[in-house]
Amino acid sequence: MSHNNPATFPRIADVLGFFRAEQLVDVAKAVLTAYRDSGDRTNRKHARLKYIIAERGADWFRHEVEARAGFKLEPARAFHFERQGDLFGWHRQTDGRWFLGLYVETGRIKDTPERQLKTALRRIVTTFQTEVRLTPSQNLLLAGVATDQKDAITAELGAHGIPVENQAGAIRRASMACPSMPTCGLGLAESERALPGILTLIEGLLAELSLSAEEIIIRMTGCPNGCARPYLAEIGFVGRAPGKYSLYLGGNAGTTRLNQEYRASVKVDEIVPVLRPLLTRWKNDRTGGERLGDFCARVIWPEQKIALVTPATPATN
Repeated sequence: MSHNNPATFPRIADVLGFFRAEQLVDVAKAVLTAYRDSGDRTNRKHARLKYIIAERGADWFRHEVEARAGFKLEPARAFHFERQGDLFGWHRQTDGRWFLGLYVETGRIKDTPERQLKTALRRIVTTFQTEVRLTPSQNLLLAGVATDQKDAITAELGAHGIPVENQAGAIRRASMACPSMPTCGLGLAESERALPGILTLIEGLLAELSLSAEEIIIRMTGCPNGCARPYLAEIGFVGRAPGKYSLYLGGNAGTTRLNQEYRASVKVDEIVPVLRPLLTRWKNDRTGGERLGDFCARVIWPEQKIALVTPATPATN
């Protein structure tokens, strides 16, 4: 997606059908080659799989995948996502061994004076030969850990300032940012380097409103291409210019609903003043344990729509 270009847009995936685990590689190859052969190779901003499906339809793409895979996909089966994100701390694997979920702030493995994550991981992998898995939420899983290795790994992490329990607050665990500046040439605003400080500001606001325990999915990108999936977040920040972001609201916990633009441009020092009345309304007017994204979709979106179609009242003397 690009700012002010209606030919580009975020899009939720279509369900094509069901296949079995042993068919995974064949289906993946079919999807990739269908994209390779049918995608736009003349315009980078249009060279995305979502535009092929938007223009040709999910049925066409399903038939293309089936023809390349050599078998029919089964009818889609019902599913429901109630949460997103990763599991942190120690958890049992199905084979009886253990995996450890580790929070990695903005996905950057590094050493800081407070947390020497890079050094700790090198020592653990070298010593214990653990498997390392990267998650779609920019975190790490140390997998295949034997029971008698757990305490030593926990101690190694602790010696480098990394707790196994209570690794980060609720909104940090659910946050993501793209690298943006200085790594990416498309960045219009800071992202990876800006989000931790912005989360600190939002955490202060949530504490002020007694909402610190609430999980809110917050994502930031330095440009509208959406590499950190900000358009599915409950709060999404999309870079417009240095220190300025478009603010999006209304994604859901299952990340199956696109959010909508709430403010076209917000400066960093305006984020808390803009969010304070919104979060206050959410606290006071939500139903039961309604999440922020669902509250925005139910209450804020209709208000935004009315504001767009209602003419301003003429001034009177």
